[in-house]
Amino acid sequence: MIKSLLTLFVAACVGTTFVNAESLNVPSDEFSIASIDIPDSWEPGEITNGVAGTSADGAVYLAVVAVGSKKGMDAEIEDTFAMLKERNVTLDESSKKENKFKINGLDAEELLYQGEDEDGPAAISITFVPMKDKVIVLTYWVSTKDEKKHQVEVGKIVQSLKPAA
Repeated sequence: MIKSLLTLFVAACVGTTFVNAESLNVPSDEFSIASIDIPDSWEPGEITNGVAGTSADGAVYLAVVAVGSKKGMDAEIEDTFAMLKERNVTLDESSKKENKFKINGLDAEELLYQGEDEDGPAAISITFVPMKDKVIVLTYWVSTKDEKKHQVEVGKIVQSLKPAA
C-alpha cells in the first residue's frame, strides 16, 4: 500500500518541536479556526483565507486555507488547481491516490499526485481536515529529489495544526 506524503511526514516528527517557528492563525488573526506553526525560515505569510510558506531552498511549498461551505470548497479546489498551474506544477492525473489518516486526532483525507514543477519531478498533496463547521485545506508540493531532506520539517508543520481555542 502506498503511504501518503503527509502520513509519512507526520509519523517522522512525532514528539519533535520547532525552535524558531511562527504560530499562524487560519484563515486570519481576526477569524481563527485553526493554527499552524511554520518555521520563520519559510517566511510564512497570509494568503487569501489562510497562510503559506516556502522552504528556504525553495523545494517545498505549503499553503493552509479555511473554507466554510460546499460552494467554498468547490471554489478552493478550483483555486488550488489554478494556483498549481500558475506555479508551473503539473499533475499526472493517472497517479492520483487517496488516503485517510489523522493529524492530531483529527480526520484527514488526502489526494496525492505525482507531477512536475520547474525543478523536475514533484510530489503533490491536497489534504482536507474537517474542523468545527469548516474544512482546512493543506496544499503541499515538494521536489522529489528533496523530499527526504524535508520530511521531518514538513511533518512538524503538519503535526502542529490544531483547532483554535
